[in-house]
Amino acid sequence: MGTGIRLDADPRSVGRARRFCASTLDEWGVAADTVTTCVLLVSELATNAVLHAHSGFTVRMEQGEALRVEVDDDDPRLPQVRDYRVDSASGRGMRMVRALARASGATVTSGGKTVWFELDWDEEPGA
Repeated sequence: MGTGIRLDADPRSVGRARRFCASTLDEWGVAADTVTTCVLLVSELATNAVLHAHSGFTVRMEQGEALRVEVDDDDPRLPQVRDYRVDSASGRGMRMVRALARASGATVTSGGKTVWFELDWDEEPGA
């Protein structure tokens, strides 16, 4: 089972992506710690999409062996894990995704790219 949302390449869409992620995971009964991590990582991928995409982006979430989140945009350039200075204002996003996700990656598509991550599937007790 899965769900998705199409958003504009607008800074306000990052908050919309976070809210979509949190409400979907709440409906699915996902544990609070997993929701927090997922919302953080969605925020990073959505921010990258807003910065680099021209016609918006799509967030898709799927239930399976793992919780999988994909962000599609129209920019074919794959994200890079960059070195950063301690006082840098940016450059940590993909490093954070790799550190917190059980798996992550990106692929070029016919319309741009898909960046994805997976988290372990934890449900709230009694869900």
